Amino acid sequence: MEKIEGLKIGKKLNEGKTKEVYELLDSPGQVLIKSKDQITAGNAARKDQMVGKAAISTKTTVSVFKLLQDAGIKTAFEMQCGETAFVAANCHMIPIEWVCRRVATGSFLKRNPGVKEGFKFLPPKMEMFLKVFVTLQSPKPDFLWLLFLLYR
Repeated sequence: MEKIEGLKIGKKLNEGKTKEVYELLDSPGQVLIKSKDQITAGNAARKDQMVGKAAISTKTTVSVFKLLQDAGIKTAFEMQCGETAFVAANCHMIPIEWVCRRVATGSFLKRNPGVKEGFKFLPPKMEMFLKVFVTLQSPKPDFLWLLFLLYR
């Protein structure tokens, strides 16, 4: 983990396909969220590094959070820290993933076999998915854990 001026970064609390979450030792109730230069496909079956992706991802994420806050919608976002990280309130993630597609490819084609690869969406196609978790003990999504999160 690189040093970020003015922040005492503690242990890694969580890691996903695109981000890492770290505790902030001097800021109880807040975490540092750091984007990765990693791109994935097929639910992370394929991974690659794309230099600069973390900075673009962070800029996009921060812009969306600021847009929501400007509209009066509360978010966990506190402030950006460098090009690839931001500080946020330590909270539980809502297990929903939004995907914006400009081109038909990958898993979209598997779910929509009548669409040709490379078809350009205008306007972009928005999809929403419920995130499921895979545990070390089972390579299948842990639906009981997902139900627990949804109903607690």
